[in-house]
Amino acid sequence: MRFVVALFTLVVVTSCASATLQMQPNGPRAARASLEAADPIGVMLGWTPDQTITNFKHLDQLFSVRVVRRGAAILELPNDEPIDPIVPLDGERLTIDQLMDENRVTGVIALHHGRITLERYAHGRTAKDRWFSASVAKSITSTLVGAAIRDGLIGSVDDSISRYIPELKSVPAFEGVTLRHLMSMSSGLRFSESTTDPTSDFAHTDEGEIISGRPPIVSYAMKLTRAHPPGTVKQYQTINADLLAIALSRVLRGRTVSDYLSDKIWRPAGMEADANWVLDKTGIERGGCCISATLRDYARFGLFIAKGRTGPAGAVLPAGWIDEARTPVWPATDSGSGYGWFWWVRQDGGYEAVGAYGQSVTIYPKDDVVIAINAATSDPPGFGIARWRLLQALDAAAVGRPDPNDKTK
Repeated sequence: MRFVVALFTLVVVTSCASATLQMQPNGPRAARASLEAADPIGVMLGWTPDQTITNFKHLDQLFSVRVVRRGAAILELPNDEPIDPIVPLDGERLTIDQLMDENRVTGVIALHHGRITLERYAHGRTAKDRWFSASVAKSITSTLVGAAIRDGLIGSVDDSISRYIPELKSVPAFEGVTLRHLMSMSSGLRFSESTTDPTSDFAHTDEGEIISGRPPIVSYAMKLTRAHPPGTVKQYQTINADLLAIALSRVLRGRTVSDYLSDKIWRPAGMEADANWVLDKTGIERGGCCISATLRDYARFGLFIAKGRTGPAGAVLPAGWIDEARTPVWPATDSGSGYGWFWWVRQDGGYEAVGAYGQSVTIYPKDDVVIAINAATSDPPGFGIARWRLLQALDAAAVGRPDPNDKTK
């Protein structure tokens, strides 16, 4: 186990000289709370765009993390015939490099049949740099829940969360809330998930005191009330995934959640580099956020899922888990994707893990295409339709199909 002590001064190395970017305590609570008390997510939400594009490579220098070890065997990603599609957007035809520049995209990789058809980096990023996952971590957390069920550590997705976090048994808001409800974002909790409101629940979940060893996230959950009956309304809430990671930590019999990620995904998937995972104040991984990995390893996670039972996931997950996880609990609407177990289900036949500021791992099962994207967009919600058009252009080019959005062809 290795902890990296939280630092809030980041040394930025340029090609000419070293300069120091003083990370002011500019998380939303910094005016009235010490940095030690602030929630790392709240701190990140207070960063400027220039700070995000620097700091998303360096979370291990800013917060307490635990290392996720890779194994000895690396899954090679050989090169395939390269593609270089044009992305039609808002009446323009953008090259991949132009789109990356305009939307602060730092890395794009596309695989077809497990072979690299495109790999690009920008904004000072390299293939060796790890990058912030944001909520892509949620899809990894739900996959670990599946592994724990296969291992007999968790009984069922229909178990109550209070079975694994007994402190919640006395909280009316959690009566009847199951792991399935948490993974489908339908716990019914009254919890504000805002990336722009510095007073939101999202920004403050882990900033409380540790009471008798109880994680502040659990203490925060104990104060929540119910907005809807469990299973009736989809409302995206990061605390759902954070609680699942705490539940995992309590069934692992002395191992950490990062150890379990290494054993169940990082090593079997053949990752090329160690990852790291931001911890809460009691040293438990944040299930809703903040893994850092290389772009190629995000793509390997996509391959791990895409291969399903025919790949290493078949020995890790229960039969049918991936199909169930990517089946919409909440169907797609005209304004967005459907939603499964911490997986977004696209309207174009793909499904994906998605995170703030433009992170995604997208799988097109019919085409055997996996695409991973990292970014530091100026707005936390990401880069919207531009990301969709980029994904569709890459998928079409990888299989030699015309881009459905390109009206010039």
